[in-house]
Amino acid sequence: MKYLNVAAALIINNDKVLLCQREEDDDFGLMWEFPGGMIEAAETPEEAVKREIKEETGLNIIPQRMIGIFSDTKDGLTIKVHLFECKIRSGEPLAVECQDIKFVKIESTDNMDLAPVDKKIAFYLKNSY
Repeated sequence: MKYLNVAAALIINNDKVLLCQREEDDDFGLMWEFPGGMIEAAETPEEAVKREIKEETGLNIIPQRMIGIFSDTKDGLTIKVHLFECKIRSGEPLAVECQDIKFVKIESTDNMDLAPVDKKIAFYLKNSY
């Protein structure tokens, strides 16, 4: 079994959450996800989420607290997402390393094509957060 550790951000603005649409040629191309990316070997999850959000959206964020770790397994690969509630320190969200970006009500994610692990995150947020 291969594992991929990812850090992702829950960024809330006016009761809406920030989602990014994956690039067309990515795994799960054009699906929506909570922004983030791989945790590098020398990084903490908090450092990774700050770096990834800056690269992906141009935002400078402050991780507030870890919400939880969510996972999904497909074809011998388990993706483990460390989700952090984050505040925007500075910047305006831009689709830098993604197809599109938008703030949506968490309830509206039912009608969106979310990546598999992000469906689990959305379900958790709608029912427990």
